Amino acid sequence: MGTTYWPKDPLDGNDMTLLTSILRRWCARYGIEFTAEESKRKAKELVEWFEFGVKDPAELEELIDGKHWLVSRI
Repeated sequence: MGTTYWPKDPLDGNDMTLLTSILRRWCARYGIEFTAEESKRKAKELVEWFEFGVKDPAELEELIDGKHWLVSRI
């Protein structure tokens, strides 16, 4: 089996501050403890979107809220 390398930049302090603040707002909005299992799943999702290249805080909040890319059919 081969090894796949995905060159990702490490998260720095500013990135962590941003991601933590987004996650804390999400937890507060839904009344979920910051250390709860659901919060951990959202944190993973948030980091995945960030590493994928989404850096805009508002867009990140929408993505973890499930409000992304609503498409209407004609």
